[in-house]
Amino acid sequence: MAGAIDPSGLRAKALEAFLETKLRDGWRIETQTEMHAIIVDGSSRERLLSRVRGRGAGDRYVVSVDEQGQVTMIHAEPIRS
Repeated sequence: MAGAIDPSGLRAKALEAFLETKLRDGWRIETQTEMHAIIVDGSSRERLLSRVRGRGAGDRYVVSVDEQGQVTMIHAEPIRS
């Protein structure tokens, strides 16, 4: 379904395709909108490294899609308690 911000649905489709590949690689989606998502590396190797480094249950990333359908992924802020 195309929205007012993404009338062609290009951005939503690009995000969905990107997230599908990440899910197959063991990542999990923490939250998702039409053009953004926060994902967490759920691989067992990464969980172990995160514990050793004193972080939570995996590294968090913000995934976004620009107007041309290009997907970017940057580190997200840690969850605060």
